[in-house]
Amino acid sequence: MISIVIVDDHKIVRQGIHALLGSEPNFKVVGQAGDGIMALELVGKLKPDVLVTDLMMNGMTGIDVVRQVARICPETKSLILSMYGDEAWVAGALEAGAKGYILKESSAEDLIQSIHEVVSGKIFLSAPLSMIKIEKYRNCAKS
Repeated sequence: MISIVIVDDHKIVRQGIHALLGSEPNFKVVGQAGDGIMALELVGKLKPDVLVTDLMMNGMTGIDVVRQVARICPETKSLILSMYGDEAWVAGALEAGAKGYILKESSAEDLIQSIHEVVSGKIFLSAPLSMIKIEKYRNCAKS
């Protein structure tokens, strides 16, 4: 069973993600938080396998949360779920210790896959983000 904590400052979003992930047979949502401070308390107490966190929240960004989680509970795999796909945000999240970055425009199946991937030790990027990297590699190869 994969234990998950969900962090988003919008209650309806948290509830929706909880309903989605809770319906998966091998997932168990063990906690929810509306801000980074509560997220850190929950992660420290519950030590989930995965933290799914929003990027932009009041008081503390998802990147700040990921950085702290990597320090206090390194066994928890952090996954950013955001509407922001700018390369700087993605790079910052990965540098802070995120194991995945998924866009909120992604499908439910993509979110489920991303959790499985990060738990298995892989890095997950939403398809549009992966395509940006592939195009950059292609352009470098042509030079």
